[in-house]
Amino acid sequence: MGISDNIKILRERYGLTQQELAEIAEVTNKAVSAWESGISEPRMGAIEKIAKKFNLKKSNIIEDNGMVISDGELPYTIAAHFDGDDYTEEELQEILKYAKYIKSKRK
Repeated sequence: MGISDNIKILRERYGLTQQELAEIAEVTNKAVSAWESGISEPRMGAIEKIAKKFNLKKSNIIEDNGMVISDGELPYTIAAHFDGDDYTEEELQEILKYAKYIKSKRK
């Protein structure tokens, strides 16, 4: 899994459209589509904007399996998703477990 997969995982994890991610990265939605399909890769400026918005390391976007969450690992992205809310680590773990439960019910 490379940059294209990481970008798609990030976008889907936050429930964003390609257009919404494009606005964050200050590019076109066609650019995001090209990134996800592996036709092109984002420039470092776009990667930095995405990483900053979601409180991620740039390596999460660039490196193979950078957006994969291991069982029991609390991703930085959960805290970023609830920006402004003061959740404890225990509460964030519960949110992660619930998200996994919801995903398990998908057909």
